[in-house]
Amino acid sequence: MSYHSPIVVTPLLAKSQPETHAVPHGDEGHGHLETIVGLIRQTTGAESVMIQFQGDAPQAVAVGLDCIEVKLMEGRKRVGMLRAFATEFHPGARHLMQGFAKLIVEQNALWAQAHLDSLTGALTRRAFADDLERAVAQYRRHDAPCSLIMFDLDHFKRVNDSHGHLAGDAVLRAVGRLVKRELRAEDRFGRLGGEEFGVLVAADVETATEIAERLRIAIASSKVEGFEEIRFTASLGVAACDIEIDSVMALMSKADERLYAAKKAGRDQVCASPARLRAAPYN
Repeated sequence: MSYHSPIVVTPLLAKSQPETHAVPHGDEGHGHLETIVGLIRQTTGAESVMIQFQGDAPQAVAVGLDCIEVKLMEGRKRVGMLRAFATEFHPGARHLMQGFAKLIVEQNALWAQAHLDSLTGALTRRAFADDLERAVAQYRRHDAPCSLIMFDLDHFKRVNDSHGHLAGDAVLRAVGRLVKRELRAEDRFGRLGGEEFGVLVAADVETATEIAERLRIAIASSKVEGFEEIRFTASLGVAACDIEIDSVMALMSKADERLYAAKKAGRDQVCASPARLRAAPYN
């Protein structure tokens, strides 16, 4: 089996379909690959270029142009698709696209090593903080909605004490998988430290609270492969940027305050304000 499957050039008649598995990407879209996109345009004559990893939101494409497409492969596993669109491609464009596809996979793997937590697959604290800074700046400049969910696992120390650190790691991996499964492609998920996590949502507090409640239910009903006897829950705090909360520090402080309120109220709860605790007590 070759590293890449054959390139197909066809007239594009419809929008691309969404992929199936969540793979987070930081910054905005595939900003860390912009240089490669520019090189593809220069060397192939492409009028537009699409890089779509599995889990990305579907992207609108130009209709009526020829399309060169190459699968993005990690060994024998397909992880996405590279597509270029043009009225007429330069000679040798097909061969160049194969090389660029390999480079994209390599560069994205390097990006993941620097920005993703190896245990949970969430963004590192620093990468998540960078995204949070950008989102709050967008709120200040353009009034773009920005909400933060902070959560941690209830009584996580008991898991390590009773079942060992291997079980604790298995729980954290399970949480990482299920949270990414529940989130939208545009949401950002980060590990803030230990068993504490953050979710950045480009939406108002009502939408963020609904997402937080969905996460709470998913966590409470989850099972850990190899440690099916372990059951665990999470407490979540939700805050949104507004007139009073217009900085990263203020947003994190308010979300953390509401996380603590959810803990104090009995755990396994979502708190979006002191008067709005939402829960279905876990038995």
